[in-house]
Amino acid sequence: MTTLHSCEPHFVRCLVPNTHKKPGDVEPPLIMHQLTCNGVLEGIRICMRGFPNRMLYPDFKARYAILGASEIASSGDNKTAVYALMDKIEFSRDRYRLGHTLVFFRAGALAFL
Repeated sequence: MTTLHSCEPHFVRCLVPNTHKKPGDVEPPLIMHQLTCNGVLEGIRICMRGFPNRMLYPDFKARYAILGASEIASSGDNKTAVYALMDKIEFSRDRYRLGHTLVFFRAGALAFL
């Protein structure tokens, strides 16, 4: 509990440490299996790459068009429209990347929008 209170966890996952219900006994293969099946390891990999949040272009444009409707409407090309909007609101390009179908955001970047 001290570790949890000393950091800012995004979620807490309960794991079964062993199959015998014996306190203090840990079975590492069992724990790794649970982390893999629950998707925790994949989530950590995505976060370590730096852009854990993503949004489809149509969803992004619908949600944030209020910040710059003219910029969104000015181009039929998704990337150009999103770049124009982000430049208008002075959103740093270090906080996001544009893919073929998705806008990728660094952790915490969506809170600034």
